[in-house]
Amino acid sequence: MVERAPSTPPLRWRLRHILPYYRENLWGFVVGFLLLAATSATAALIPYLMKLATDALAQPQQGQSLSWTVGLLIVVAVSNALLRIRSRTHIFAIGRHVEYALRRSYHAKLLSLDAAFFNRSKTGDLVARGNTDVLAVRMFIGPGFLQVANTAMVYAVTLPVMIALNPTLTFLALLPFPIILGLTRLLTTRLYRLSRAVADRFGLFSGFVQEAVAGMAVVRAHAREEDWQGRFADEVQEIYTAQMRHTRLQSLFGPLVLLAGGAGIWIILLVGGQEVMAGQLTVGDFVAFAGYLAILVWPTVGFGWILTVLQRGLAALERIGQVLDTEPFALLPATDAAPPATGQRGVLRVHGLHFAHHEPILQGIDLVLQPGSFIGLAGRIGSGKSTLLHCLARLYAVPVGTVFLDDQDLLAIPELALRQRVALAQQESFLFSATIRENMVLGHPDATEEAIWQAAEMACFAEEIRRFPNQLDTLVGERGITLSGGQRQRLALARALLMDPDVLLLDDIFSSVDARTEAKILDNIHVLADSRRRTILLVCHRTAALHRAECIYLLEQGKIVAQGRHAALMATSALYLGLHQQMARHEALESLQ
Repeated sequence: MVERAPSTPPLRWRLRHILPYYRENLWGFVVGFLLLAATSATAALIPYLMKLATDALAQPQQGQSLSWTVGLLIVVAVSNALLRIRSRTHIFAIGRHVEYALRRSYHAKLLSLDAAFFNRSKTGDLVARGNTDVLAVRMFIGPGFLQVANTAMVYAVTLPVMIALNPTLTFLALLPFPIILGLTRLLTTRLYRLSRAVADRFGLFSGFVQEAVAGMAVVRAHAREEDWQGRFADEVQEIYTAQMRHTRLQSLFGPLVLLAGGAGIWIILLVGGQEVMAGQLTVGDFVAFAGYLAILVWPTVGFGWILTVLQRGLAALERIGQVLDTEPFALLPATDAAPPATGQRGVLRVHGLHFAHHEPILQGIDLVLQPGSFIGLAGRIGSGKSTLLHCLARLYAVPVGTVFLDDQDLLAIPELALRQRVALAQQESFLFSATIRENMVLGHPDATEEAIWQAAEMACFAEEIRRFPNQLDTLVGERGITLSGGQRQRLALARALLMDPDVLLLDDIFSSVDARTEAKILDNIHVLADSRRRTILLVCHRTAALHRAECIYLLEQGKIVAQGRHAALMATSALYLGLHQQMARHEALESLQ
C-alpha cells in the first residue's frame, strides 16, 4: 500500500509522526515530570520516616519524637497519594489530547487521498489503524510515558539515599538487576516484531469482519454459512496464534523482574540481618533499606508491561505512519495556470491523457467537450470508461497538462471550486445512513427546499419521495438499504444535479432504472444541457441513451478508436455495431421480463 519500514526500524524513524505532538505538549510533559518528581520525593521520605519511627520505638523515652514522626508520616503519605493522583490525571489527559489530534490527522489524511489508494486498501484495516492503533499510541503517550518517567524518577531519587545508607548493601541488593535488564533488552526486538504481527493480523481480521457483515445476505442466499463460519474460525485462530506468541514472550518479563527483586530482598535479609545483629546497621536503617528496595521493585516489576506498551505503541505508530506517509497527488499552485476563460463555462479539454494502475488503462486520450453538449462514451467492459470519468473528476491523479477545464489545468483548481464545477454520479454511488435530504445536500448544504425538490424532479424521484411517510426526512438505512437499486441511483443523480455543476459526468447511472423512467430523465438532462449550457458526459450501456448523444466516443483497451453520432458509428465501426446488437438483445430480454 505504502512504503514499508524495515523489520526493526530506527527509533527516531518510528517516532517521526509523534514527535510533533511531544513538542506541542512540551510544557504539559514538563509539568507532569515535575509532579512525578514530587511524587517520588514524597515516596522516598516514607521509608526514612519509618526509619525514624522504628528507631524511636527502640528508645521508648523519646515518645514525643515518635508522635511527631508518625504525624509527619501521615501528612507525607497523604501528600504522596494526592500528588500521585494529580500526576496521573495530568499525563493521561495529555495522552487523550494526542489521541484526539492523531485521529484528526489520520482522518484528514484519508480525506486527502485519491480513489486509487482506497481501491488498493482494505476498509477494515484502515478502520483498525484509525481505532485500535490510535488507542495503542495513546497508551504509549500516556501510561507508557508515565511509567517510564516514574521508573526513572524513582531510581534517581531512591538510589542515592540507599547508597548513603549502605553502599555495599546497595550494590549487593541491585546486583541481579543489570543481568535481568540485559536479558530483557535481548527480548525487546522480538517483542516489537510480535507486536507488529498482532496489529497486522487484527487489521486483516477487521477487514474480513467488515466484508462478512456487508455480504451476509449474499452468504445466506447461497447457503454458504458453514463455509464462512469456517473462514471466520480460521481468522480467529490466526489472531489467537499471533497473540499467544506475543503473550508467551511478554509473560517472561514479570518472572524475570520478580526474580531480580526477590534476589535483592534475599540479599538484604541475609547480609543486612547479619549487620543488624553485629551492630553495624540499626533496625531503623534496615527497615528503611527494605522500604527503598520495595519502592524500586514495583516500578521494575512493571517494566515488562512498560516494554509491551512501548513496543505495541511503536508498532501501531509504524502502521499509522504508513498511511500518513502516503502522498496525495500534487496540485499546481493557482498562479501556475491561466485564469478561467471569461466566456463560456464548462469547456472540458483532454489532451494526451495516459493513466495506469499497475498496468496501462488509458492511452493517449484526446477529446473536447463544449458547453451545452451531450456526449456519450461507449466501449466494452474494462475498456476504461469509468476510469476516464474518475480522471475527469480528479478522483484519480492525472498528469500535469492533460486535462483542462475552461483552459485551466485541472490540477490548478482548488478542491472546493472543482467539486462545485464538476459533479460525478456513479452506478454504485455511496449513500449514508441518513435521510434523503441529508444525502441530497451533501455537496450543497445550503440548498433551498425548492432547489432540492427541483433536483428530485429532474431525476424523476420526486413522486416516490412524496409517497414516503416522512418524504425528504425519510431514513434510507445503511448504504441506502431501504431503497431499491433504481431509487439509489436516482438519489445519487439528484445529489449531483443539486450542485448545478458546469460539467456533469454520469457513469452508467441508469443501469437499475426502467426504460420509461430513463427516457424522462434523459429529456430533463437534455433541457439542462440546452437551457443552462451544461456539459454532459454519459457512460451508458443502453442503446436508447446513446441515440440521443450528439457525439459518441468509442473506447477500446484505453484508446479512443472511433467517434461520431450513433448512425455513423453503426455504419463504420464493427465494434460499435457489435456493442449495439449486444445491448439490443439485452434490452429485448429485459422487456420480456
